[in-house]
Parts: sequence; structure tokens; C-alpha cells
Amino acid sequence: MQPYTLINHIINDIIHDALQTEFVRINFYDNIRFDKTEYEKGSWNDPLDNIRVNNNPVPVYHMGSWRKGNWNKGAERYGVPVYLEHHWEPVLYNFDKAFWNEYIAWQKRFKSPYVVLHSEFNSWDIKQLEKQGIKTVYWFAHAYLCSEFYFKNYQKLKMVTNYTVRPIQCPWICANRLLRQHRTDFLEMLDLSRGCYSLLNPDPNGLTYDGPVPAHSFDDHTNSSAEIDVEKLTPWNTSFLHVVTETVWQEKIHFTEKVFKPIVLHQPFVVLQAPGSLAYLRSYGFETFGAWWDESYDTIEDPTARIQAIADIVNSIGAKSLEELETMRMEMASVLEHNFRHFYENIPAICLDELRKGIATL
Repeated sequence: MQPYTLINHIINDIIHDALQTEFVRINFYDNIRFDKTEYEKGSWNDPLDNIRVNNNPVPVYHMGSWRKGNWNKGAERYGVPVYLEHHWEPVLYNFDKAFWNEYIAWQKRFKSPYVVLHSEFNSWDIKQLEKQGIKTVYWFAHAYLCSEFYFKNYQKLKMVTNYTVRPIQCPWICANRLLRQHRTDFLEMLDLSRGCYSLLNPDPNGLTYDGPVPAHSFDDHTNSSAEIDVEKLTPWNTSFLHVVTETVWQEKIHFTEKVFKPIVLHQPFVVLQAPGSLAYLRSYGFETFGAWWDESYDTIEDPTARIQAIADIVNSIGAKSLEELETMRMEMASVLEHNFRHFYENIPAICLDELRKGIATL
């Protein structure tokens, strides 16, 4: 059973245990998000045609049993709570306006609780849904997915657990597959000769960049986001500092699998994301690296100033010798090992408990 499918069933069980009554759980056909492109091409008559009920086109979930019926008629017949899974990608209220308008219209028509399960913090988009009467439940979905599925088996590998035998061959690594303004702005501030970066130009979506940073790649990009290369020594696993450049930058905190790669590999990290991102990670029990460099960038609201502050850290690491970085890694061993253990031993239970409490308190 695939991870998304299994998590769908786990969420079904959590909702059922909380409600002890009938409900509908819906997700997108790819489990990820509304496919605006297909809708605009005319592939569907209705934005809600892009959803599945309990991972199937038509069933309605009723106290643990399956009842056949059209999704719309099922919702109308039962008038039950409807839970939409939207935790794998950020909610984009304006971008997906056709979908949200229809979703809100169905809520008003059937006068049932409509709920969105999501994984973003300090989000303007979530506030817009709540203003329209949509209830929301937050949980750190990606942390659960990565710990229990994507990266679970890495904890058994000596190449991962015995990280000190991997030599440091590069001061820092910064991987970028898709072009984003904050990523290119950041790379333009770095001494690129001292680290290892990737920047595809054009990127897989056809976007192009005409700035001074040369297109570059340290691997062939055949690896998926759910993989970490540990079979041989590569820039991924022999770099000291891991620069996490999340896709979402200024407007909300939405961590994905990117931040857990350095945690699995026992690497210190800096993060390019919204203010408060490091504080967010610490709130889940992770430790960060303020003992070794200035992490006040996490409180800087101005995006340009925050990027520069992070670039200053990366450049300072790039200026150190590999021997100095080996010493620094030994000094921070307790933090690196804590984050690794915490990710595998505690995070799954913390995340599911967060989801249970969120659903129970609606």
C-alpha cells in the first residue's frame, strides 16, 4: 500500500474515532492538490470533479462501511461533515479560486461542517477559508510522512547512523530544482566557488533565469524528493552545512521533506522560509544551531535582509577549512544526534496526536 493511501486510511480511523458518526473524507485524484491546468483545459465540468471520496470516485464512508453513491448526492443525502485533505501542498486561495468557490458553495448548500486538513502555519490563505466558514485543522503532515514512510528505513543504515565516517568534502550544499526568486537572489549573494549548488535553467516547468548565477547541477536529478543518496559518497552526504530552500518563502511556514534530509544525514542547516521557521521547528522538539552562528535571521521580517543574513552564515562556513568544519561537527554532535533520534522516535506520535486533538476540538 502506498504511503498516501495508507495515511488516508489512518486519517479515516482518526476521524471515525473522534466523531463516532458518519462523515465524508475527500482528497484530490493525485492526493496532492487541485489540478488547475486540467480544469482550465476543460477536462472537468466542475472543479469538484478533481476529488475522490475516500480515495475512490464515488463511495461515501459511513461508520466504517462503504456505501455506493454519487459524491454530491451522498453529501446531500447524509448532510455529514466533509473533510478535505490538503496537507501535502500549500493552500493557494486566489490561485485555486474556482475550486474554493465551489467548495464553499457546497458547504452553504448542504449546511454541513466542511473541514480542510492542512499543514501550513501563519497562513493568509487559511484565514480566507475560515472567513468563509470553512473549518480547518492543522497538523505537521510532512514530518509524519517523512518519518514513517519516506525516510523510515534510513535509520537502519550504518552509512547514515555512523555519520562521522563520512568525510566532509564540501562546506555547504544548496539544492534547487525549481526556479524561485528567493532562491536565485540567495545564490547571487554567495561565494559559489566555496560550496555546491544546483540551479536548473530552464527548470522542469520551463521557467528561465537571466541573472549572473550559472546553471549548474551536482547530480542528474533522477532522485525523487523522497530519496536520499547514501549508497556512495556524493555532495548530498559529504557536505557540512545543508541550505534548505523551501518552495514557500515569505508568506507562510510550510515545511516539506526538504528540511528532514539534513536531519537524517546529521547535518546542521539553515532555512530559507518565513520568519519564525526555526522557532517552529524548535516547538516540535528539534534543536537548531544558535551556539555556532547567529540565528537571529529567523526574526527578520524584511525578506532581503533575512536572505542576506542567511547568506552571511553560509559564506562564513564557506571560508572555513574542512578541518575546521570537522571540528565543528564534533562539537555539535549532541544536537545532530538528538534531531535524528527525535525525528524517528517521537515525531510520528507527536504529529498524529496533534491531528487527533485538532479534529476532536472542532
